[in-house]
Amino acid sequence: MSGPRCEVPPQSLDAIIRLTEAIRKDTKIRSDLFPVLEFLEFGMPRIFPGFALEVGAKEEMGPNHGLTIPSENVIRLREDVYDGLCRGGGRDRFTAAHELGHYIMHRNVSIVFHRAENGRLPPYRDSEWQANSFAGALLMPERAMRECGSLAEIAQRFGVSLAAAEVQNRQLSRRGMKVLN
Repeated sequence: MSGPRCEVPPQSLDAIIRLTEAIRKDTKIRSDLFPVLEFLEFGMPRIFPGFALEVGAKEEMGPNHGLTIPSENVIRLREDVYDGLCRGGGRDRFTAAHELGHYIMHRNVSIVFHRAENGRLPPYRDSEWQANSFAGALLMPERAMRECGSLAEIAQRFGVSLAAAEVQNRQLSRRGMKVLN
């Protein structure tokens, strides 16, 4: 999602990774390919009564691929993104996981629009960085990524785009993981 930056309570990458590991453990999801669509449609309403995944028209949503609306207990995906998610498209899987990250981490927090004149927003306080980190960690768990020999293998194994595999590889290389080509 693009738009104004939102400041949220700080979260470290380690805390976000632990959160995604707990979600996988608590839901007993052990497969490499996290079932994002099924989790949003069937798991989330069981965990959060009243939760709904909605599909919005392209004309209505404009450039927003997805929106999380905590006050309405809703994640809304643009229709082309939802269709891509149904087909297993890597970018669409990431977008859906990103919105899930917003919902899980930001539904009960005060969000403040960050003003550029206040200086640079540190990543650990940036809602978009947090949601991207959540999506990367949920879809591409570090322990399983360590078994991969290439970025192409990561993209294939975890059902993500090559770009997402590259970003996650860079993110985890900062944690001492080998850097893949």
